[in-house]
Amino acid sequence: MTAPTRTKMVLRSIFSWKMLFMLIGSAVIFGGVFFKIFSGFAAMEAAMANMPVPVVNVTAQPAESAEWGVEVSAIGVLEANRGVDVTTSVSGLVQQIKFESGETVAQGQVLVQLDADVERANLASAQASLKLAKADLERGQSLRSTDNISKATLEQRQSQYEVASAEVAALSAQIEKKVITAPFNGVLGIRKVNVGQYLDPGNAIVNVQDLSKMLVNFSVSQKELSDLKVGQAVRMTTDAYPITTFEGKVTAIEPLVNQQTGMVEVQGTFDNADGLLRPGMFAKLAVQLPARMNVVVVPQTAISYSLYGDFIYVAKEGKSEQGEAITTVERRIVKTGERRNGQIIVEEDLKVGEMVVTSGQIKLDSGTRVAIAKEKTLALPDQVPVE
Repeated sequence: MTAPTRTKMVLRSIFSWKMLFMLIGSAVIFGGVFFKIFSGFAAMEAAMANMPVPVVNVTAQPAESAEWGVEVSAIGVLEANRGVDVTTSVSGLVQQIKFESGETVAQGQVLVQLDADVERANLASAQASLKLAKADLERGQSLRSTDNISKATLEQRQSQYEVASAEVAALSAQIEKKVITAPFNGVLGIRKVNVGQYLDPGNAIVNVQDLSKMLVNFSVSQKELSDLKVGQAVRMTTDAYPITTFEGKVTAIEPLVNQQTGMVEVQGTFDNADGLLRPGMFAKLAVQLPARMNVVVVPQTAISYSLYGDFIYVAKEGKSEQGEAITTVERRIVKTGERRNGQIIVEEDLKVGEMVVTSGQIKLDSGTRVAIAKEKTLALPDQVPVE
């Protein structure tokens, strides 16, 4: 074996040992790194396993049994007890306006004075003629008693007196119509005339509404006709006051059933001493019928909504793996019914006495541990919209 060949073999052997040492060193280093990483994961898992289970604070109350009155729902439009556009029955020029838009007026209060100068002059002339005719009549009656004039002459003077009287009365009535007054107590709308404007009969001057009481007309099916009675209670809400419920009564039921729709017109009356209600408002109404039923109810805040249906969270007592007492919740899809006075009917899948979560649902899911607050923090007001 020549020297160069021997040298090559020695060098190849040296490089092989170096490669082996490098591989062993790399394996030791990477093995240590991986061991450290996996040891950290194991420690994290152990720490998470030993962490306490989070508890969500909620409020809850038991589902209750309630006697629920049967109601007939309807939509109506409010109108004033009395309301008109004040107009004139005679033509004339507006001489004076004696009211302001939105003013409260009393029956007989003067609103507008039309120009009546010509009529007053004619009245003065007619009154003078009447005075003369009356004197002629009295003189004729005196002369007739002594037969100094004929009966026909006396009758003529009597006729002249009556004609003069009628003319005075006609002119007085015409002048009186030039004074336009409020037809009843009420609230005025926006003025529609100006001083100097010429009015024709029927031209609107201002709208006046008697807001002391409000009427609402609505329709119900003839199927409920046998249960409807004058005097029954009616509850009403409006878009203007969505959390206020107004109480009224049925005051009239149309005796005629609409042959095309099978509906019956009903009128309700509501006191409006505070002036909240206005004519033209749309209203949601519920007529309370005599029939009643027992139902399971919960607060409206207990119901959550999703595309898959309405659901609630029912709190249940249990024990953990360590034997401690815990409270968890169960998500339960339910069928709901009518809403009224902050409560809603649950028609299926809930029993009286079961604890229902009323607030804090956003953090819950089935199996979540909860702590129930002793106080009901989300009690609703009594007055809520009629659904």
